[in-house]
Amino acid sequence: MRIKAAIALGAVGLALATVGAGTASASNSATLYYNSNYAGNWVNFTSNVSNFSGYYFIDGQPVKNNAASAWNFGTSTATIYFNSNYAGASDRLAPGTGQARLANTYNENASLRFS
Repeated sequence: MRIKAAIALGAVGLALATVGAGTASASNSATLYYNSNYAGNWVNFTSNVSNFSGYYFIDGQPVKNNAASAWNFGTSTATIYFNSNYAGASDRLAPGTGQARLANTYNENASLRFS
């Protein structure tokens, strides 16, 4: 019974945590994590986000300037930027790769673009 409840809760969490602005694409899927090593709270994006302000991890923590690691599950390259509007230093994730500790945007991330 506990397993069924955990699966149901996970499905609800996934539905609530999958966000994105604009048109989503099956080739776009990047998950940002609150902690290093892909741990802790997370949020998944399926489209470009010019400003993380107003976006939250599954526990309600703001995404902007709080992500420590990221994984690109999609087939497009995902770039996380230091500033809003896709500007400043960035961490670029090729399809199927991640960074256990973001190098240039660790806890200083404001936007995400797929290319």
